[in-house]
Amino acid sequence: MSKKFIAAATIALFILAGAGCAARQPPPAVNTAAPPAPSPVVVPPTPRTTAAFGSEVALRTGESVTFDDGLAVLLKEINDSRCPKGVQCIWQGELAPVLQLSGGALDEPVELQFGTVRGLNRSAGGYDLVLSGVTEGSVALVVNSPAGAAAHADIIRLASPQAGQLVASPLEVTGEARGTWYFEASFPVKLLDANGTELAAVPAQAQSDWMTKNFVPFKAKLAFQTPATSTGTLVLKKDNPSGLPENDDELRVPVKFSASLGSTRRLKIFFYDQNKDLDQAGNVQCSRQGLVAVERDVPVSKTPIQDLVRLVLQGPTAEEKAAGIAGGFPLPGVELKGADLKDGVLTLEFADPNNLTGGGSCRVGILWFQIEATALQFPEVKSVRFLPEELFQP
Repeated sequence: MSKKFIAAATIALFILAGAGCAARQPPPAVNTAAPPAPSPVVVPPTPRTTAAFGSEVALRTGESVTFDDGLAVLLKEINDSRCPKGVQCIWQGELAPVLQLSGGALDEPVELQFGTVRGLNRSAGGYDLVLSGVTEGSVALVVNSPAGAAAHADIIRLASPQAGQLVASPLEVTGEARGTWYFEASFPVKLLDANGTELAAVPAQAQSDWMTKNFVPFKAKLAFQTPATSTGTLVLKKDNPSGLPENDDELRVPVKFSASLGSTRRLKIFFYDQNKDLDQAGNVQCSRQGLVAVERDVPVSKTPIQDLVRLVLQGPTAEEKAAGIAGGFPLPGVELKGADLKDGVLTLEFADPNNLTGGGSCRVGILWFQIEATALQFPEVKSVRFLPEELFQP
């Protein structure tokens, strides 16, 4: 075999070996994953600028509005404690907006907590605030300036009902307005619930000649069905036949709806009569023996225990007091915040900012017994405890 043939064969073997090695190299990696999605653009809520007292404004969480006198109202948050569907809850829960007020006639910022169950109207520094609607992320709000209807006092004056008054159907509305508020001897009156739903709308009629710039008495009567909310707004609108926005005006007044509306059931609340709690020597024993059951027609609701406890906290009526019934309630600032029933144990949470639930053992025992007896009338309640635990302690 020639040397040239051997050399050629050797070179060919090296070339083939190299090609084989190259063939065994893994192919370059190919990125088959989809490109990352762009980060979502978060658009912050646009703060409102100014609004007039008595007009309805809408706020989303994080938005604020400034009123004519510099009052700023911020919707900080909306807490949602509503009972999930299909779950039996002792507390039905609620949407609870938190508003922060600053500026205006306030010396320092004030935080107000509302609730679709506990109440949608609050006051601070002379300002009256009524929430006419609440969702998971927004509220509809009406703010009245200090002194309520003072801004309209030279145009229209409402005699009845007063702001915050408890009203029932039929509701009679009376007052006086200058002749320029009327057209053809009348002007519109509407009643809204806290969700902004119109319950009734009628014309208020002038009770004397309206063709004057002086005050003219008016009267209206509104009949309405059972509201879905416990609060609402009475709206007295200036009659504006021109339809021009600059001629619009209205007076908005917050009201509460009477618990006598709708279906009720008769339940008991307990107070105390010391004349029924005397020993043989005539000494007061401060015992459950002095408890007195008072029957009340209570609106049917999902939270009857809490409804009754709140009635206890309101104290006896004037007639009941005249009959010797007492018990120490009401106590300013003391309110029921919530309740929980588990395994027969009812836990009631209270607020007592003025520390009025303490004191001597006789006094706090009587306070405790009234609430306990009221709750124990429900067969599912076996025992009662209070939070914070230092409440109702000697």
